[in-house]
Amino acid sequence: MWSAGFAKEGNRTVFAGPDVQAGTFITAMGRIRHSHYHIRHKARAHEKPGSFRIAVLADLHNRVYGSDTASLFEEILEEDCDAVLSAGDLVLMKGGRYAFDQALRLAGALARRLPVYVMDGNHEMRMARTAPAQYRRYEEILKKRGVVCLHNESADIVLNGVKLHISGLEPDYRCFRNRYHRSVSREEIHGLIGNRCEDRFNILLAHHPKYFPEYAGWGADLTLSGHLHGGIVRLPSLGGVISPDPELFPHFDHGLFADGDSRMIVSAGLGTHTINLRINNPSELVIADITVENNGY
Repeated sequence: MWSAGFAKEGNRTVFAGPDVQAGTFITAMGRIRHSHYHIRHKARAHEKPGSFRIAVLADLHNRVYGSDTASLFEEILEEDCDAVLSAGDLVLMKGGRYAFDQALRLAGALARRLPVYVMDGNHEMRMARTAPAQYRRYEEILKKRGVVCLHNESADIVLNGVKLHISGLEPDYRCFRNRYHRSVSREEIHGLIGNRCEDRFNILLAHHPKYFPEYAGWGADLTLSGHLHGGIVRLPSLGGVISPDPELFPHFDHGLFADGDSRMIVSAGLGTHTINLRINNPSELVIADITVENNGY
């Protein structure tokens, strides 16, 4: 068991336990904020202790707000990460137009240096539905450049001796729309990606953070999400104002959240679309350090 604690994220208090160094520790590099999280996980039977570092990409939308992908590539390398994971929406697909050249350039360059795992957010899903030939070309190039694509699939990897089970969850696209909204149940998650792995650290890539209780119920040790762009406009003490869905004051807008022993990190995202606006809400690169321990917290 762990006891509850609190930590500051700017002017906002976020919930955390002693296994998490919560909040964001900001380093100004251009106009991209680097947010660092340290999560400690109690090893289960057959899990070996160790630690690893991952970079989390979310909502690039084929551009970087206030910077460029070459700068972002260098910043990720400087963080000395062991792998890069994407929580979706690397591409832009809006109003019948699509763009993915910057996404391919960044993911491909990273894959030459590090393991890179991606899954589809709502923009990739829209491109697959409305521009299938272009989507196939996009994914073919990703794979040729060494990027691993997880479409309701899982992959096992070992980083610094720690065994991971990484799953990419892609539910029905209507889960991203308030007007024609449908929910995601933990039974549906089981049906899409199967069971969690009992002897590995389970990372779930799930673009929409709204369904965190279901992700936790499935058994994710750590969920990585984005989609909400940090609420676009952030107000002191209140957090994000509006999501792209749209929804006012979304609950899981940004930062670290806990549900039992499960954790979720929600990125504020790297790019924008339609309305290129961020107020008190810079583009964000998430860096997560995960430590698996044998002797409890």
